[in-house]
Amino acid sequence: MALLGGIISFGGALPVAAEVTLPLTGSFGLAGQFQIVKGQERVWEWSSYQQLSLIDLQNGERIQSLSGRESSIEGFDVSDDQTRRVVVKQGVLHVYNAFGTKVQEISMIVDNENKFSEFVDVQFIPNTHTVVLLAKNGGSAKLLSYDLDAEQLISSRGTSPYGQLLTARDHVAVVYSSTVYLYTSDLTYTGVIHAREEDGIEAFDMNDEGLLVIGEQGLPQIDVYDLNHGLEKTQTSEQFVMGSDVSYSDIAIDESGAFIAVTSSGSDRPFSLFERKTGQRIYTSLDQNQDFSYQSGVELSNEAHSIIVEGANQTNIYSGKELSKRPIAIQIPKARQRVDKGSSETLALEVTRADGKTVLVKNGVTWETDHPETAFIQSGKLYGAAEGDYILTATYEGFTTTVTGKAVPPKLSSLKDIPWLERHRQSLLDHQSFEGLPLLSSSYSKLKGTKGKMLIPKEKMNMNGKWKGSVLASRYPRPLERQPNRIELLTMLPALEQRSISKKEMQAVFGKPVTSKTYAPSISHQFSKSDKTLAKYTIKLVDRYRLNDLSIEVYFDKKGTVRFMTVSKQASEKFKRKI
Repeated sequence: MALLGGIISFGGALPVAAEVTLPLTGSFGLAGQFQIVKGQERVWEWSSYQQLSLIDLQNGERIQSLSGRESSIEGFDVSDDQTRRVVVKQGVLHVYNAFGTKVQEISMIVDNENKFSEFVDVQFIPNTHTVVLLAKNGGSAKLLSYDLDAEQLISSRGTSPYGQLLTARDHVAVVYSSTVYLYTSDLTYTGVIHAREEDGIEAFDMNDEGLLVIGEQGLPQIDVYDLNHGLEKTQTSEQFVMGSDVSYSDIAIDESGAFIAVTSSGSDRPFSLFERKTGQRIYTSLDQNQDFSYQSGVELSNEAHSIIVEGANQTNIYSGKELSKRPIAIQIPKARQRVDKGSSETLALEVTRADGKTVLVKNGVTWETDHPETAFIQSGKLYGAAEGDYILTATYEGFTTTVTGKAVPPKLSSLKDIPWLERHRQSLLDHQSFEGLPLLSSSYSKLKGTKGKMLIPKEKMNMNGKWKGSVLASRYPRPLERQPNRIELLTMLPALEQRSISKKEMQAVFGKPVTSKTYAPSISHQFSKSDKTLAKYTIKLVDRYRLNDLSIEVYFDKKGTVRFMTVSKQASEKFKRKI
């Protein structure tokens, strides 16, 4: 991370609902400059009034400090193998080993008849002990490549003495307030990036892969370049959007190139986090953090496992663990493609997260229809006003999706059974159980209920369990094994709640089944409660659904009516018998 500019402060905007919580896990003193230790949850920090210190991001504690007060640091870097630390102060290059002992002090580099001195910045070429130096050199400024092990100058070239160095495996950038000069790692000139306005570049960063990020004052989005593919910006006009009249405080791109963090003022938020590949903003709990003030620096560890942001009185460490829950896609459930005239449906959005799970979200979603005279939104519900077609649009955290729907005459079954199924589906997503009923994998012995069983005469199998309302909680039979003390199967009988659910209604809520099997001949199932027969069903068809890590099987009779449905974890499938 790097930054240019003066002192700024942030105004107050009302917070919005955040999808991703980034909890505070530690803190340390105000530093001003940071450098992440690659591949580790550690960071070097320093400032004009503090010595160089290595901080453990797990707890904020200081692990190591370089000897002496480094009160005039102009440049600092650490080799990727952590065996060399280089510091430029008062024009001299100081080299330390892994233990913090100074091993070299270089005030001048001599090569044949050339002498180079007055160093102002230093950076390692990744995975080497070769450093790139920026030197004033008595008014004849130079860019140098120097091998610390061989103590030998590799190459040199003329440049301007003003700016900051950034290095990648194959690239070197010298960043000024209006210009970025670009070179290969052997200092061959490759091009230049000009700011749109004089002194417009306020913040910048580059990772080892050559992904360069630049923030220019007043521009509504950051610029991202992949230097391996030329000097064309990689983003579209809809990516990395910050807002108007923004002033950039700092920018950081993580080691993997997956995330970009920005601190700023003038936009509607002091902190912004983006997915680098998509340019999509990630809504977080830090976006409206009013502790971020002055010129708040920011840094990211690999894959943003830790996020470092300067606050008003301390440097804060936040955990990025919950970033796996960030939304990557949204979808309006198929059931919202129709609404009965004169009735309402509670709206919920299916959100696919980065961890692959799907959740239903109600809060923070903006809904609208194109024909409110047919269907309109009020208090999070979709109301059917008149028969006809409508387009339903949902917007959530930068994502937008639409479906075409139809308002139809009301049917009693759709007013009762579909909402009932949707509540159970959401409960399965959120709690891995039917609504208000025992959870899968919870203690079987602690479950209070009436004993019962499911009998399959053809298979000569009894599955003992406990009834809780219309659900039989049970474990899989293990004739030669000791059964575990956990609920492995939930079996619901809708008829016990005076419900008659059709195949069409099931698919309206759960979608298309993963598999479907027809029995010929049909198979008889019998349920008992307290040793008394409760129900007998003849099953013709079984549909199987997946919901995250749950397996849902729905059993139909020959008329296509749901007789019972079972829920289990897919990890338990190897114990499952044909039922």
